[in-house]
Amino acid sequence: MKAFSILILAYLLCTFKATGQEFNKSINKDSLLKTIIKDMSESNKKEFLEAYNSGNEQSKEFLLFMYSMPKSSKKELTQNIDLNYEKINALKTQYTRLVPANYTVSIEFNPENKIVSTKETIDFKIITLKDKETTVTQEWNLEYNTPKLNSMLAMLKWTNETLTSIKKLLRAANCVSIENGQITTIGFARSGMGKYSYLLFDNNLTAAQVKQYNDGCSYIYYKNNIVLEYGGGAVGPQCFPN
Repeated sequence: MKAFSILILAYLLCTFKATGQEFNKSINKDSLLKTIIKDMSESNKKEFLEAYNSGNEQSKEFLLFMYSMPKSSKKELTQNIDLNYEKINALKTQYTRLVPANYTVSIEFNPENKIVSTKETIDFKIITLKDKETTVTQEWNLEYNTPKLNSMLAMLKWTNETLTSIKKLLRAANCVSIENGQITTIGFARSGMGKYSYLLFDNNLTAAQVKQYNDGCSYIYYKNNIVLEYGGGAVGPQCFPN
């Protein structure tokens, strides 16, 4: 299937518009286009330009946005855990202490995006276990000091200072997100519409766990208590890219 399936492009463009994102009109599109295609293979460049030149202004802006998204790799994922393991482990330990008992909390800090003129936001999910009943409260792209974000912070007895502390821990570990639980999931980096992460276990994996978490697609067992994870997005690779 071609990367620029018309149906997929139409779906993503509708999603893009539904989120209220708008292309920054002050950006020079020709310069951005040249930057995007500079390192493409000739076949990918040809395919991209065919899709770009045949589209209207909205689809052109969307393609520029899509191909300006952050990029990462398995190599960068492993280099970071080797270089920053102590800080990543400290992030795991200190974050777990911040989360109240009977809660699982996932948080990701989304940086400002000048291409689509969006502010820094937070993706926030709180899973509450009470009397054997589970309640999920989840919001994406929350701006700071909004009633919804403040109400979610209040559920955990957190403040803006708590967010600042978590953000500093993530920055020190060179990571972007974290979720506590029996297995701590720490997001290393977004890459296109996918995401590279670490699964950190409390103890070294057993042989059975190594078999379970080494499928070569979503999971790669790395060493000791560390599993590498790749989650694909709506388009692009669904397994670890080569």
